[in-house]
Parts: sequence; structure tokens; C-alpha cells
Amino acid sequence: MRSGPRHDPITDELQSKIKTLHSSIWERRADWPEVLNWLGQFEEHDDPDADEQLQVLRLLSSFMYFGVNEIRALLRSLFRDTFRPQVAKEVRSGLHSSTTLGIVGSMVDVELRRTRFVPLGNPSESSALLMYYFRQENALPKNLFLHGSDIFDLSAVGSGGGLKVRDTDITRYVFIDDLCGSGHQGREYSDRVVKPLKSISPGVKTYYYPIFGLSDGIEHLRTHSAFDEVYPVVELDPTFRAFATDSRLYVEPKIAPLRLPTEATCRRYGRELVPAHPLGWEDGQLYIGFAHNTPDNSLPIFWCDHTGPRPWRPIFRRYPKVSW
Repeated sequence: MRSGPRHDPITDELQSKIKTLHSSIWERRADWPEVLNWLGQFEEHDDPDADEQLQVLRLLSSFMYFGVNEIRALLRSLFRDTFRPQVAKEVRSGLHSSTTLGIVGSMVDVELRRTRFVPLGNPSESSALLMYYFRQENALPKNLFLHGSDIFDLSAVGSGGGLKVRDTDITRYVFIDDLCGSGHQGREYSDRVVKPLKSISPGVKTYYYPIFGLSDGIEHLRTHSAFDEVYPVVELDPTFRAFATDSRLYVEPKIAPLRLPTEATCRRYGRELVPAHPLGWEDGQLYIGFAHNTPDNSLPIFWCDHTGPRPWRPIFRRYPKVSW
């Protein structure tokens, strides 16, 4: 029984890469002793192609971690490069072509004061932390932020009155999220909040801006939700799924044959950890994590903190909302 992965040039190279990632990009979240503890949960084999420890070590070396600084930078981009230009475009569409940029800028500022930024989710979840960073990075006043439950005035509902919007001066609602995976959570939120809002205020514009979004999930929301605009800061195409036929992890001819065996390994352990979603929520197959949490769309072998029949030590722990 080895005390760690085999010693050969490939393993040594992966070890060196992971140690570098740990001390730099990963914000010291996975030092080598922790990696060895995590690897020890997988089977070893004399055949390198069948060695589970080597399979998952390759996966770990490609894990995409976004720390606080990177998330803050992306939130700046969300406002500066995504939302504000969209408002400017909408403003300009109703003006004469000769209107000066100064006038357009002043009108955009007026529209921003009639905008509210809303976290997608419960106030106790990570979305609230994102909104805190978003406000700081873009120097925005606190009165431009509210929770989804504060959009509506429910005071008359119990006495036979109808649903009303609390502030009729608001013309735009921007819903911010960290990751759009399958799009199903965003669609549920749209049905619960955005559709009622649009039914009583048809002229209000609604935007869903996740920091990251899988292409399939983004397209699902564009087709099946009430949001006027759905646009991620960073779009992840299908090649970001670990075991897709065109996965970017297994492009090299020497590594390509390892895709299916590694998928089988991850699926086998995933069935024990999260039986309904062995490769991540809705078959996400991602290998991504954030400073504030690891999304459940990522492979469970990375994040699952399991104390059941098979105890599990995660390498990038997830703090779940509820247990599956």
C-alpha cells in the first residue's frame, strides 16, 4: 500500500503544479498533506492508466478556483462591461443619433438611480456576500440594493387586495448570481418572482446576470424564463464539462483514452456520495470552486463532506443549503 501517489515524471509534474496552485491561485486552500488525505480515499493500481489516484490527481490539477480578488474583478466587469453598456444602449435607442455622449451619460445615471440590484437567493446564502462585494467594487449607494421579498407590497393581499409593487419608480431589476448551471434554479426564481412582477408592471425590465454560466443553462433561461436579458460575465461552453466528448481536459492524444475510465471512477464514488447526482447537480461535471463556496454542479468527489456509510474528506468543501 503506497503512502501517496506513485513517483514518476508525470506524478511529480502534477504534484509540482498543484503545490504551485495551492500557494498562489488557490489561496492556500489545498496543501499537499490535505491532497494526500484526499487521494488516499481512491484505489491505487500498478497500471498507471487504471490508477484512480493518478486519474483524480490529473483532475485536481485542472481545478478552477476563483478567489476573492478574482470574484471582485468579475463583479466590476458585470457592472462596467455588462449592465451599464446595456442601459446606455437602451437609452440611445430612444434618442436622436446626434445626441452627445455627455447627455447619454447623464440619462444613464438617471436610469441607474431607478435600478435595484437583487441577490438571487436567500439573504443567508452566498449571493448576499456577492452583493456586498458588488456594491463596494462599483462604489454604489446602499439604497440601490434590496432583497427579492422587498420588491412587492403585500399589505393589501390578506384583506382582499391584489399584489402591488412596493416602489413604482423602479424601472429595472438586476438579479445577480454566482453560477448558472442547468438554469432550473433561475427558472424557478423567475416563476416565483419575475413573472408576478411583470404581470403587474409590464414595463419593468429584468436582467439575470450570473458571474459564470453554462451555455445550456443560459439558453434554457433565455427560452423558458421571464427575464428580459440573461447574460453571464463568463460563459462556460460544453467543453468545460469534465467528461464531455470534446472536454478540454482530454484533448491531448496521450490523455484522451483516460476520459472514460476517469468518468467511471468519479461516477462510482459519486453514486455513494450523492446518489441522485453522482457527477454534480443535473450532471454538471464541473471542476470549479469559489472562495465563498464550491457549487454543487462540480464533481462531488471534490466537495462532498459525507459522514454516512462512506465518510468522505473533501478537498474543496461545499457548505450546502440543504442535504440532498
